[in-house]
Amino acid sequence: MQGFHLPQPSESRLRVTFKDDAVSFGFPASATLADVADWVESVARFHDSAVVAINVTMPAHMNSIIKPVGVFYGTH
Repeated sequence: MQGFHLPQPSESRLRVTFKDDAVSFGFPASATLADVADWVESVARFHDSAVVAINVTMPAHMNSIIKPVGVFYGTH
């Protein structure tokens, strides 16, 4: 039986949404975009419907060198 846990704010998450289902799981902070693409491809093999959305969520680190300076809307 596969375990289930609620997502934690400090956890990186990948959510793949299909026409008829959605799959969400955590992944390591050291993951690359190539890793994410491989996971999406692997999950998609087990579904009969098309992928309609991919959502990658990564936590903000308080000790980051890059500090947020505000919110930007639109393009620059």
